[in-house]
Amino acid sequence: VKGDSSKKAATTPPPFVTLFDTLAPAESDQVLGPDAVERLCTDMQVEPDNVLLLVLAWVLDASKMGYFTREEWESGIQQLGSAGTPHALRQQLETVHAQTLRDIERLRGLHKFAHKFCREERRKNIDVQSAQVMLKMTIGPLFSEHVSNLVRFMGEKEQLAKAGVSLDEWTMMLQFCREIDSTCSNFQDDGAWPVLLDDFVEWQRSQLE
Repeated sequence: VKGDSSKKAATTPPPFVTLFDTLAPAESDQVLGPDAVERLCTDMQVEPDNVLLLVLAWVLDASKMGYFTREEWESGIQQLGSAGTPHALRQQLETVHAQTLRDIERLRGLHKFAHKFCREERRKNIDVQSAQVMLKMTIGPLFSEHVSNLVRFMGEKEQLAKAGVSLDEWTMMLQFCREIDSTCSNFQDDGAWPVLLDDFVEWQRSQLE
């Protein structure tokens, strides 16, 4: 009997996997679609545009917005395996997010993932609206003044509405926020920055005149 009990314990899925099963629709136990994700948000008491959903997608390396496959979900066991309820999952995601804001390498990872996550099929750039939302979500808590100004600038730059934001531009925005002061007084126009950020500095200085 003891052996049977040990075998049963060894095959018991982690709470995080059980949570997937409670959310999975009856017609498919392999994918959580928009309805299931919306239910998860409701149960966690967060809005769908909350940064915690982005953190979850990042931890799972989700490939499509609004969907989590079972395989992606199970890849998060190491970080989220003990979260067997929406409330517990929210707490774990809040912890992961707080750790990420304190660790520049992790923050770079989340920031880069946000760009990939927003890209439409076969496109290398993300649209301005997505860039504005994701910038506020990923690095807004740390660099609120720069991010607020960048969001305004992107909204006013007509050319950007057509071209979108490239991964290089997106990545350098984080570096810019970390290195350049809020008045851009220490910005060096030495060709090291993307043209988009050169234009932003020019725009920013004109706002201060």
